[in-house]
Amino acid sequence: MKRTITIDPVTRIEGHARVEVDLDDGSRVTRTLFKVMDFRGFEVFLKGMQVESMPTITSRICGT
Repeated sequence: MKRTITIDPVTRIEGHARVEVDLDDGSRVTRTLFKVMDFRGFEVFLKGMQVESMPTITSRICGT
């Protein structure tokens, strides 16, 4: 039985977000989706960057 698990709202972040996880008949993950409803703009220049460097860059943008 295919099903979708939704976590909404995602807490501990600024703004509104949700996570959707689709599972197949064997309870294996087939798709995950992280939706953030706020747009701050820096997401555009993070495209294509290595995921390991993003926390360092974004923490400086957000002032923490």
